[in-house]
Amino acid sequence: METKDRLRARARSLPPITRWESEGAVANLVGWLTAHVGEGAAVLTYLAMPSEVDPAPAVEARPDLRWLVTRTPPRGGLSIHPYEAPRERHPLGYEQPVAASPQVDPADVDVVVCPGLVFDLYGGRLGRGAGYYDGLLARLRPGAVKVGLTVERRLVPRVPMDPHDVPMNWVVTERRVVEVSPSDETDPGRDGDGSGRGGDDGEWGG
Repeated sequence: METKDRLRARARSLPPITRWESEGAVANLVGWLTAHVGEGAAVLTYLAMPSEVDPAPAVEARPDLRWLVTRTPPRGGLSIHPYEAPRERHPLGYEQPVAASPQVDPADVDVVVCPGLVFDLYGGRLGRGAGYYDGLLARLRPGAVKVGLTVERRLVPRVPMDPHDVPMNWVVTERRVVEVSPSDETDPGRDGDGSGRGGDDGEWGG
């Protein structure tokens, strides 16, 4: 199994996600939301960086949901705010809600759409290394559903998981929607129709 540092280095060397890949992944996300998430549910999403699938079209497709986004404060963990809150640009270049915008209790979140550098089909997610998202996911109520949004070429055979890492419940790409099985070594994931699906065991990337 590759180390987290090596996986991050390989992920950062990949070509940018294409418009076709992003649109396909978001279309599948919208399909999953239609099948599993009812009107008025609180869905925490993210404001995409260039290396991430942009989930914004899903927000437009499901205006009946209560959409939320995170803010990275100067100190401490991520905070949660309404998607429509006024925004500012973080020193690292991405947009986020302004500090004065209303905060939302993590316990109110029903679904969280998670970005990541790479994912596997056992629920593993590899972030950028600061631990912000895992800290936030640990504060959600136990029943909150975690959905990793990515593309096929950012799926790896296995992401090393530490005790503080929080696994995904679903992984969505431009080709499939997979309910992951963290404890099943022989069948890492299954499509929404129940058929088994696993990641490639060889090279990955693009």
